[in-house]
Amino acid sequence: MEKIYDILKQEHERVMQLFDEAISSNSKDVFMQLKSELDIHMTGEEKLYYPQLENKKEATEVTLEGYEEHHVAKMLLSELEKTPADDKRWLAKMKVLKETVEHHVKEEESEIFEKSRSVLSDSQAEEIASKYMDFKQQEQKS
Repeated sequence: MEKIYDILKQEHERVMQLFDEAISSNSKDVFMQLKSELDIHMTGEEKLYYPQLENKKEATEVTLEGYEEHHVAKMLLSELEKTPADDKRWLAKMKVLKETVEHHVKEEESEIFEKSRSVLSDSQAEEIASKYMDFKQQEQKS
């Protein structure tokens, strides 16, 4: 059975591809697809994954940073959604958002995953993965 780390890593790769596509095509449609996937991804992490870590001494600091990085990404997503793609600042904001998400992904895949492997058992990581996939299915329906 898949662990939460495997699922999140696959989603990170997909999101980075969408960033490249949105930036190279200057496409609001691709951006909206990216935003939808990022919104579900971040909400799922915040509801199901991060709470399992934030009260574990070894993982508290990196988990709190993760929440803050999500906060910054959400602000930029909101601004981009309201900004027309032909606005001269749209592309600059997209690039800043991509850099922010790249930084977050790098930290999450190294620091957060590493700490979480030391505080969560394999079966816990599989259970979180299962709940996460259920959550995603519900969100995609609504």
